[in-house]
Amino acid sequence: MTSCGRALACLAVAAVSSVEPCAAGVWGWDPFVGVIGDYSTNPDLFDMGRTAETSGAVLFNAPTTYNGDAFLFTALPRLRLGNSQGFSSTTSDYEHLDLKSEFDTERSILSLAGSVARDSSLYHDYIVDGTAGVERNTVTADVNWDRQFSERVSFDADLNSARVRYGQAQGSATLTNYMYTSAAPTLSWDQSEKGKLTAGAGAGLYKSLDGTTRSENANLQIGFVRRLTELWTVTATGGYSRAINTLHTDIERPVIIDGFLFFELVPAKIEASENGTVFTLNASRQAALLLVNVIASRQLVPSGFAYLSRQQSYEATASYPTSPRWTLSGDLRYVKSQDPVLTGTLDRNVRYASLSSAWRWTEQWTITTNLARVLEDLSAPHVNLASTEISIQISRQFNHMKF
Repeated sequence: MTSCGRALACLAVAAVSSVEPCAAGVWGWDPFVGVIGDYSTNPDLFDMGRTAETSGAVLFNAPTTYNGDAFLFTALPRLRLGNSQGFSSTTSDYEHLDLKSEFDTERSILSLAGSVARDSSLYHDYIVDGTAGVERNTVTADVNWDRQFSERVSFDADLNSARVRYGQAQGSATLTNYMYTSAAPTLSWDQSEKGKLTAGAGAGLYKSLDGTTRSENANLQIGFVRRLTELWTVTATGGYSRAINTLHTDIERPVIIDGFLFFELVPAKIEASENGTVFTLNASRQAALLLVNVIASRQLVPSGFAYLSRQQSYEATASYPTSPRWTLSGDLRYVKSQDPVLTGTLDRNVRYASLSSAWRWTEQWTITTNLARVLEDLSAPHVNLASTEISIQISRQFNHMKF
């Protein structure tokens, strides 16, 4: 059994043990099965040797919930078994187990979450990490505390940690195994029924598992939430960030012995600081039919490179039910990423567009189709990559079962 598999099994046993005393609650199960077929013109996003690929996979989700009044528990195991080799396509294998517990009181909510996953570094939109699909093993843990001090003042604190290990990349620089831990407290004041003000801070530690590189980052941000109309809501935060990047390496030092010049390797620590602004702007429209969400952000994010990556992203999504059974949705995204590697910085520009439809054949059966196009530009070496993907998924959602 792999280390990821052992961690997943331990996490599952711990979760079941934690809810065993709560026998008075209600357990529920919502199983889901499906099959997906996919065609991609360049699934690996290679510049040379590109090969179109047709693949398929079987999906199985088994959301399990427990409701014990003040205590809620959710376990979401997800499994995908595909016939494609490697981790480049939408149908590549994955195993996920997500766990979440929630403890509610009159004025506070405490949430504990954890996940274990084995999937691909190359997400469906090709944006998160890497330029070629490799295996990615992830273990995450999250603690969130939300406290309502008064009718207008509330406080939220979040502590998150993730440990990521990659397989060997092909066609690009090897991604860096890393661990990232962050904390983010936020204080909110409800100014009126239509808006509130927020003030928050954040700190994070990013380090490669081999001890070569390390990033310490901190930021201060202020923001607001404003309900413009009954349909439109705007959320904005912005502030200042500072990161200190450290490289542990060996350098040559001249030494004279018996009149001869020699060079010896000695350990050295090289530091560099990086300052800048960070922001997030979100405008959303929630109506009975049309749902629209527009997001713009600039953040320091962990993405598997030597240090934290500076990403600037813009995204617009929309969803509209043309009939009680048919829903159309679209996604437009542009990401400009500066990914630091040991030899410099790799600049990536990614443009992604998708159009999908979901047709409720019956109450249980759904047919989903998706058409996506991704364009990626790399700075070193300068290459332009592209891929077009078409997929169709047939799924069945079983009725909710209580036990």
